[in-house]
Amino acid sequence: MSELKTELPLKEQSKKNEPAAKPLVKSQLNKPLVDSSNLQIGDLDFIRSTSAAMLEETPKRSRFILYLIILMLCVLVYWADNAPLDEISRGEGKVIPSHQVQIVQNLEGGIVAEILIKEGDKVEKDQVLLKIDDTNFEASFMESRLRYLELIAKAARLTAEAEGKDEFNMPIPVLKEAPELARNEKALFVSHKRQLESNLDILKNKVVQNQQEVKEALSRQKQIQRSLYLARKELNIIRPLFKAGAMSEVDVIKRERQVNELQGDLDSVKLSIPRLESSIREAENKTKELVIRSKSEAQEELNEAAAEIPRILESIDSLEDKVHRTHVRSPVNGTIQQLLINTINGVVQPGMDLVKIIPTDDALIIEAKMKPSDIAYLSPGLKAIVKFTAYDFAIYGGLDAKVIHISADSISNEKDETFYLVRVETDKNYLGDAPGLLPIIPGMVTQVDILTGKKTVMDFLLKPILKTKQNALTER
Repeated sequence: MSELKTELPLKEQSKKNEPAAKPLVKSQLNKPLVDSSNLQIGDLDFIRSTSAAMLEETPKRSRFILYLIILMLCVLVYWADNAPLDEISRGEGKVIPSHQVQIVQNLEGGIVAEILIKEGDKVEKDQVLLKIDDTNFEASFMESRLRYLELIAKAARLTAEAEGKDEFNMPIPVLKEAPELARNEKALFVSHKRQLESNLDILKNKVVQNQQEVKEALSRQKQIQRSLYLARKELNIIRPLFKAGAMSEVDVIKRERQVNELQGDLDSVKLSIPRLESSIREAENKTKELVIRSKSEAQEELNEAAAEIPRILESIDSLEDKVHRTHVRSPVNGTIQQLLINTINGVVQPGMDLVKIIPTDDALIIEAKMKPSDIAYLSPGLKAIVKFTAYDFAIYGGLDAKVIHISADSISNEKDETFYLVRVETDKNYLGDAPGLLPIIPGMVTQVDILTGKKTVMDFLLKPILKTKQNALTER
């Protein structure tokens, strides 16, 4: 033990006197420091101290860098295995109108009264492009409209007459558009009502008169019956006197004649009473018939008017449509491509082409050519990004879109290129936040990126290896 203690200070002194150790190159690091075959038992302590000294000489910064590199590699591998990347199918395309070029025509034709647009103007849907003289159509329309007002006013009057009402309400359109017609119908209603009441009064008076005559006849009948009774009684008294010679035959004949006259008057009165009662019933029946006939005639006229009203309404709708079409309007939002008539007072033939409009709706349709190798991954509804060559994508960005159509079969052009036509629809028809600053018009060239799925970075890195593995050792 004492020998070892004395050797350690000597070795430490020798270390101080030795020159600084040179850095070990890679070949030296791989070689063993001592030859184990020549080691002595006393050299082990010396070897351990030498190894410790060499480890102390290794820089701590190098170990830190090594650990950092290992950590970064682990993080990179983790990120590559978990970070998703978009997988896209890319194709070239161009903007096409969402509708074909719209050709504006006029069904009836006529004379051009006013032209309100010029080529290149942007127009909105239902905007008036030009006006055609509507004098003839307007006159026919007003004539039919007036006839319609006459019919509904007449129908209102006839309804009141058919129902036996004392008054009726005139339709509001008649009061507003034709007050004179309303007054005439009111006057006619009052006139018919008064005439009916007058005829009814005549019949009523006749009934009252006949009833009075019946009363008088009944009273006279009683009177005659009483007189006849007395005359017969007197005749019965004087007949015995005549036989006794106390009365002359002339007196008997006078009394018999008086009895006969009274009997005739009685028979006449009895016959007049049924006739008067029949006249009363006839007058009452005529009263009822007059009321019924008046209502029936009103109902018949009402039915005719009601049957004519739908025909007039159809005519009004047709004429109103013709008047409306004299203002030639744009069917879509778009740009005037070509104005085919430029002459005021020029004649437009029925069905003649007047204006051509390129639609510019809120959405754009982009038709892209996609490779056949990508078609298996495409389907309607997939999201896409549309980039326009006219605007720098790095500055202005692109438009979000979705796939709406895929051609049923591949197409070949004159260059023998085979592709599928895929149509995508954008959310809007301009770039940026404000419409009009960066407009997009049909014909612009685009690049369409369709998002077909997601893959990690590791998938992309391993794809060549996996593909090679699948094909390895299978060649002939």
